[in-house]
Amino acid sequence: MFLSTMHSQNLLISALRIYFLATSASVLIARNIPVLRTTFIPYGKTRIGKQQTSNSLLRTLADITVPKSWFWHYYLVSVSLSVFWAAQVAICTRGSRNCLFSWLAALDGRSGILWAMMAVQGARRLYESICVQKSSSAKMWIGHYVVGVMFYIAMSLTVAETSTRPEGSTLMRLV
Repeated sequence: MFLSTMHSQNLLISALRIYFLATSASVLIARNIPVLRTTFIPYGKTRIGKQQTSNSLLRTLADITVPKSWFWHYYLVSVSLSVFWAAQVAICTRGSRNCLFSWLAALDGRSGILWAMMAVQGARRLYESICVQKSSSAKMWIGHYVVGVMFYIAMSLTVAETSTRPEGSTLMRLV
């Protein structure tokens, strides 16, 4: 059974809100619990080799790292999703049966501006990461990497669904 368009949009909005709240809460918790702060928050220049903690599980988790140079993946995801959404808007506004999200046909000017800003920011940062930034041997915790990739996916979805807020939603009353 397929979900109705309105129900699927409400589900998407709720999932995005939960993601952003959960991510924010996890950062606040990690910043306010000393062992978590010293184990998981440092990255790049502030990360000094193996993390010092008496908890072997935390130490094992903290030692799972990726090169900080992988930041460019964030921007590749962002640009790729911007291209995907642009293609979907073009397909949906033409009424093609290849349209995955029919609500994209109702894209308004505000959403177009947000999409363009995300696309430009992603492209600029991708260019900087690949062509300008100096290579480094710095490491970041795998959790930071995953959260970064998920952030750009969530932001892309947030921008894509801005023009289709259900009537009567709190955000629509504020805008």
